[in-house]
Amino acid sequence: MKDYTSLLEQQAAMHQAMLAEQDAKIRETQAVVREREAVVREREAVVREREAEINALRAGRDVPGRITPPPGGDLADCIRAVLPQLDGWCSLQKALWLTELVTKMGGARIGEIGVYGGRSLIPLALAARDRPGATVYAIEPWSNSVAVEEATSEDNDQWWREVDLNKIKLGFISAVMDCGLAGVVKLIELPSDEARCAFQAMRGHKFDLLHIDGSHAEAQALADVQNWLPLMAPGGILVLDDISWETVTKARDYLRATCDVIGEVSEGSDVSYGAYRTRPALAEMPEAGATLLSEVLA
Repeated sequence: MKDYTSLLEQQAAMHQAMLAEQDAKIRETQAVVREREAVVREREAVVREREAEINALRAGRDVPGRITPPPGGDLADCIRAVLPQLDGWCSLQKALWLTELVTKMGGARIGEIGVYGGRSLIPLALAARDRPGATVYAIEPWSNSVAVEEATSEDNDQWWREVDLNKIKLGFISAVMDCGLAGVVKLIELPSDEARCAFQAMRGHKFDLLHIDGSHAEAQALADVQNWLPLMAPGGILVLDDISWETVTKARDYLRATCDVIGEVSEGSDVSYGAYRTRPALAEMPEAGATLLSEVLA
């Protein structure tokens, strides 16, 4: 009888230990759930805050309400309607020129370095959105400190120190949503060099069209062209902005030496840009590009 009682006590102790272990696991799970619920609430608060900021930006536009592309599907009319409501400096002539490059190119992977308010990226995305598998990568840190890491001119650098880039970013996101481009545009909120490393890690990822409109500091403009060119698909199109700027001419000359010139446009008043088609041999032999670069810099 005593042995039987001892056995029952042992079994009861085992059950109590199991229950205690289960209670501990339940409490641990509850703590994880509470932690995740707190994260969800924080994210929901951020979303509501961003929505409020975007709605405030919409309300403050010269044209009240959302950006609404006109019905009918005509791309040129759509761009004429949308462009004046976007922050940035891309002219209507350049916007239409960019969309023509998209309609004539092969492939569906597009990127832009230096998005600002989307005045050139939105037209690119509008031109590409009906293409199967189209993706437009918006590569922009929206950071004042990054914008002035490399000096250009005192007036230009001072302007970039003071501009409200968070407001510009929210306006861009709002425009992407208003134009129905959320499924096409992918935000890469990184400086050019970091974004390039990320894309290099994605082996086999090549751009069919890349618009470089980032820092106009001489060293960075040249580095952008040199470093991103190997990420172009054979026969891809690289567009460089402000090719008449003194600080951009080395980057332009590098492209002239390593690519085929599709066209270079000058609208006057320092508005200029060019399109260059990559050569398959250079894409496969980066050392050849390095040799040409040394010749350009000599």
